[in-house]
Parts: sequence; C-alpha cells; structure tokens
Amino acid sequence: MEASASAPVGGHIEPEPPEWQPRAIWVGGRLLCGTISFFFLSFVFAFFYLKALDTNHSWKIGRVVPDGGFGIAIAALFLFSAVIYRLAARRPAGDSMAAGMIAVLMGLAAIILQFVEYIVLDFGASQGGYAAVFFGWTATYAIAALMGLYWIEIQVASLWRVRREGKMRETEVPTSETALLLAGVEASSFYWAFFVAIGVLAYILLYLVG
Repeated sequence: MEASASAPVGGHIEPEPPEWQPRAIWVGGRLLCGTISFFFLSFVFAFFYLKALDTNHSWKIGRVVPDGGFGIAIAALFLFSAVIYRLAARRPAGDSMAAGMIAVLMGLAAIILQFVEYIVLDFGASQGGYAAVFFGWTATYAIAALMGLYWIEIQVASLWRVRREGKMRETEVPTSETALLLAGVEASSFYWAFFVAIGVLAYILLYLVG
C-alpha cells in the first residue's frame, strides 16, 4: 500500500484588527516627518557652520540680499495652506476636501513664487556660503513640497470620488474605507504642517538672520 504525500495543513491566521491599518498610516506619516527632518537638518548645519567659519570672509560675496517681499509671501502661502488643511482634518464636521484643494492651490502658488524670485534676485549661488545655502535649501524645499502636495491631492481625489458615487467601496483589509480616508487625511495634514514648519524656520534663517 503506497503512502500518499500531502502538504501539512497550516494553522489558522487571524485577520488583522480593523484599527491596525489606520494606525499604520498614522505611524507612516510621523516617520516621514522624521525623514524630512534629517534631510533639511543638513541645510541648518551648513548655514550655521559656514556663517561661523566665514573662511576668507566668503559668507557673503558682494551684495547678497534676498527679496523680503517674496520671502513673506511664500512663507505665508505655505503657512495658511497648512493651517487650513490641518484644522479641517482635526474637525469631524470639517470639509477636508475643500480645505485640501485650498492647501494644494496655495502650495502651488508658493512654489511658483519661489521660482519667480530666482529670476529677480541680483545674486547667484556662487556668491558665498549664504548664497549656496539659500539656493540649495529653497530649491530642494520647493521640489519636496510637490511630493507633499501630491499626497494631499490623493486624499482630495479620494474624497471627491466618494462624494460623486455617494457610497464607500469594499476594501481588501478589515478596515472600512471611511477609516482609511480619515487616517490618510490626518496623516497627510500632520506631515504638511510639519513640513511647513521647516519652511518657516528656513524663512527665519535665510531672510531674517542671514
């Protein structure tokens, strides 16, 4: 009598608790804040290090003065976009879709102003340590801002789709789509507020302290 081979039967795998997926989104947003902090910390270090060292008086070569009006406008647009979106995300009755759209438009306007400022500036990146930090920090900040705005736009598009269809869709996880959407809005609004806080620090150092 031949023995029949059979694969061992695995144990039963319990499904994930419904609260795990939103929690993972919450944690992911905070980890992203940590990542972006370490990235822009390099510019903070370069600013203070080069300013303190000032080898051969090369911190500023020639007349190196950024346009304060552009700096205030850019910082204000980013700040208002973060405040509006974060407040809407924290209120259960708030319209996160409208706030997200406003945040995206304000953020894009700030990025456009940043690159317009480069056109009117009367100094270049080679005019000392300050100029190099100024162009490096503001340019990479504007590019990184596009990624944050893209995340917000995803939340806005998802909320708009739900409003258009008038119902939630089935998900592949035990968590409801409502909980996932709320978690996405909360995480993206927290990250955007944190990111904009870095921009406010950049404004203080580059335009006021510089």
